[in-house]
Amino acid sequence: MAFYLALDIGTKTIGLASSHGVIASGRGTYYFDEQDFSKAANDIYQIIVAEKVTDLIVGYPKNMNNTIGPRAVMVDDFLAILKSLLRVTINIHLVDERLTTRLSNQIMLEANLSRQKRKTKKDSLAAQLILETFLQQQENIKR
Repeated sequence: MAFYLALDIGTKTIGLASSHGVIASGRGTYYFDEQDFSKAANDIYQIIVAEKVTDLIVGYPKNMNNTIGPRAVMVDDFLAILKSLLRVTINIHLVDERLTTRLSNQIMLEANLSRQKRKTKKDSLAAQLILETFLQQQENIKR
């Protein structure tokens, strides 16, 4: 059975979400020293192995004009480190994440969450939206 782990990678945080293929659930936010991708990648690798993740879904922050900017390069750098650690076969899927952070903030505002709660939940919710986008794309392919 497939087990998906989604990542919303930032400079100091990684939002996490997971799914067995139907419903995406937020898993919280992983905090790390700014751009210390080696430790962050190792910790994500440990999750992949411990939870027998089959597919890694990664938000890919393209620019609005569909070009690759510094944030996407940062994601590529993180993935290069993670791939060097992988000793298990795993599928890695990049999902266009444009506007997911804005959408997650809008959802939380509509839910009347406090500024502090929005700050702690935005990355995990963004990862959940990325995973839901991927799952919907997979469903559309099946049809």
